[in-house]
Amino acid sequence: MDIRLLGLVRVLGDDGEVLPVTAPLTCATLAALALGPGRPVCTGELAARLWGGMPPGGAVGRLRRQVARLRAVLPPGTIRTVPGGYLLDVSPEATDLGRFAGGLLRAEELAAERPEAALLTLTGVLPLWTGNPLMGLPDCPLRDGERRRLRLLWSRALRLRAEVELRLEREAAGEGREVPVSHHPWRVDALPPEAGGDELAAFAGLVERATAAEPPTVATPGLPEGTGTFVARAVELGRLRRWLTDASAAPAVCLIDGPDGVGKSTLAVRVARELGHRFPDGLLYVDLRGADPRNAPLAVTEARLLLLAAMGVPGKEMPDEKGSGAVYHAELRRRRVLLLLDNAVDAAQVAPLLPAGGGSAALVTGRARLAGVPGGQRLRLEALAPGEAVALLRAAGDACPARGDAGEWAELAELCGRLPLALRIVGTRLGAGPRRVADFLGPLRAELRRAAGAGGGHPELRAVLAVSVDQLARSGAPDERLAATLFPALGAAAVRSWTAGSVAALLDVTARQAGDALDRLVDARIVDRPRPGVYTLHDLLRAAAGRDAARMPESWLRARLAALANWYAGSLYRLSLPMALSRTLRTRYRHGAARFPGGRPFTSVDEALPWADEVLDDVLALAGQLAAPGFDEGAPLGGAPLSDFALESVRALETYFGTRQAWGAQSRLCELARTVARRRGDRYAEAVALGQAGRLWGQRGQGARGVALLREGIAALRALGRAEEALAMTPHLVSCLGSAGRLTEAVALAEETLAEVEAGGHEDVRTPLTNNLARCRLYLGDHATARELLWANYAAATQPWDRTMAAGVLTEFHLEVAEYEEAARWSDRGMAHAAEQPFDPFVVAQQRTWRAQALRGLGEEASAHVEEMHAKAVIEDLDSRENSHLRVRTMPRRTIG
Repeated sequence: MDIRLLGLVRVLGDDGEVLPVTAPLTCATLAALALGPGRPVCTGELAARLWGGMPPGGAVGRLRRQVARLRAVLPPGTIRTVPGGYLLDVSPEATDLGRFAGGLLRAEELAAERPEAALLTLTGVLPLWTGNPLMGLPDCPLRDGERRRLRLLWSRALRLRAEVELRLEREAAGEGREVPVSHHPWRVDALPPEAGGDELAAFAGLVERATAAEPPTVATPGLPEGTGTFVARAVELGRLRRWLTDASAAPAVCLIDGPDGVGKSTLAVRVARELGHRFPDGLLYVDLRGADPRNAPLAVTEARLLLLAAMGVPGKEMPDEKGSGAVYHAELRRRRVLLLLDNAVDAAQVAPLLPAGGGSAALVTGRARLAGVPGGQRLRLEALAPGEAVALLRAAGDACPARGDAGEWAELAELCGRLPLALRIVGTRLGAGPRRVADFLGPLRAELRRAAGAGGGHPELRAVLAVSVDQLARSGAPDERLAATLFPALGAAAVRSWTAGSVAALLDVTARQAGDALDRLVDARIVDRPRPGVYTLHDLLRAAAGRDAARMPESWLRARLAALANWYAGSLYRLSLPMALSRTLRTRYRHGAARFPGGRPFTSVDEALPWADEVLDDVLALAGQLAAPGFDEGAPLGGAPLSDFALESVRALETYFGTRQAWGAQSRLCELARTVARRRGDRYAEAVALGQAGRLWGQRGQGARGVALLREGIAALRALGRAEEALAMTPHLVSCLGSAGRLTEAVALAEETLAEVEAGGHEDVRTPLTNNLARCRLYLGDHATARELLWANYAAATQPWDRTMAAGVLTEFHLEVAEYEEAARWSDRGMAHAAEQPFDPFVVAQQRTWRAQALRGLGEEASAHVEEMHAKAVIEDLDSRENSHLRVRTMPRRTIG
């Protein structure tokens, strides 16, 4: 377990996963105990640190509840009850603060006699700071008091580093003169006790600058792991190094082509990792999917948007398809980057993505010769030379040369086509037991004859796979036999990644059995494990698994797809349940989870949202596969046809899409759902998809387009007698009308709908509808009516979700009329409503952003900056690929919705 205090307060388990400790008061309780690990803290002291000298009534009971929450999440025995209080039973090294303080003490002891060791120690512990300490805690004496002490500790470390660096500089230069320490750029005096808000505001920037001297290695999203058995290709490596070394005057473009399985991507990744440090603005990777057997290659616009997101362009500022080229190249011109464009189809796909300015470079891989790429240096990869192929065979499984004579080794390499992918699989199998080379020769000869007779490409690889899977099937170990059964099942669906949970559903086995089977395929080098718990196949192996699946009975294939689709649907419906939700959405998600009982559960927002980010592409791929007409019959998907998977995903992911604003994925699912609905004459399904599509276009600032879609969807629902669902869409229509500048029309619709709500008792719609009506009144200049509506809306709200949202819009109102003290008060109230439960992090960040605007209006610039840091940290911690943290900061306040 790892408790983080030097930034956003959070807890990581032994596997590196973030544990569900997110509510501010729960985090504060943990921090109060973790600041003194192993020391008893009495209940009175805890209450004073959380609430001050006059704790509220029932404070002891609230403390007990917070401790119970922590005990439910942390390892057993971590929090002990002692006479009069509690004790966190961990060592100081279990916290980042303990490790930092220990490192600082060691550095101070080493500084006089071993300055190099002292500097190394400090360099190792300074990156433990990730921002202002104790972020995520509510305003309380604990946070305010301990921050001052921790910042003094930080200052002490920086001062020591400055002194040690200057001493080493003087010794290196051989100069005896004294250089005042205060001249050093890292000189930071200890903060005086009266240090105020200006220092607090500057602290985050100080952390960023000080830790930037030795930045940690940041993984490039999607970049495949390098292989541990990279041998040969010395000539090719040298050529690529030479081409990429000089990109100062003009961009270097290296084109690697060759047959499948020859190691193009492996070579490119090796070179990119080796030379990435030459490009100070980073390494960007995108798989152009030219070798994907199931999914279409990426369009140029899709690839641009992925690369723009990797460069940090916020989701709110993403260009449309027409404008993506200009924005993309403008961003590239500002950077010196290395692009790795993997699995390209042709020059037309690659050329628009290449950098045009000096200082950047591109590595491109593809099957076909990429003729016509301007300025490209071409490298053709062929099969390995015989000696190199034998060396790779031996290295892949640590196989002893004595297991065969030179002729047998050479023949085995030839039977593998001297292709690195096939050689690694066979070498690994050879090293997995006391087998000899001769044991493989006969089976491989026979399989190669069969594979060649069947036609098609890659007979050597198909023969190697057949022999390897057959060996697993004949094993005496149950997990290896299950792995052999699993391989063709992995080719049934269009998804690109797997977990133990999804495979357990696919085969109807336990998650442990599925994980063991996947690990056996990893051991056999048939499956890759790019991250703990995530499994993928090389495109060629996916194609081979797909061919094996196609030979299975149709009933088997449908059963596998149905099992997987039901598991995904259940997981998606459970995804948002840890959040605070409106009654309508919570009811929908619970009903969905009941219909699909086999899905994955989630205990926290921190667990749910990153998982959804990870699997979203697979959900889209599976939805596209199941949208085919052949899946329109039967009811294997929770009582509906498999082609309904896109519709179920749209309904299950509504909150996720609102949080992440993953507009491209949402639009694609809506299109698939509408296509299926039209083909089957399902007007309800089409109306649901229309409603979500209209909402997303409103969020993207195209209110007029959203209005048309929402009106059509609402009309269809009313015609079907689904008035409540039509009412639930209406606040989004009011929002789109307001965003389109049609404020008078929006007001008329909102008032008409509120009258219907009053008559029919559809209370769940009242709060968002009144909020949007009040906003329209506000921007029409009718401040008195807007104020009255908002006050009444807040007073009538009973659920935490409604009260939080109503308080947020009251904050927005007071900001608009420049009543900054009232805005600050309402922002405090909104955050207080959200503090006791896991709210959508986007909502929390928006509340803090509004508070920052209020404080800035009051002239409290330092405190405003701190609130913005809080907002940024909340979203950044979720590792959102949509760059939500920037979107929150730049969102216009006048957006209606």
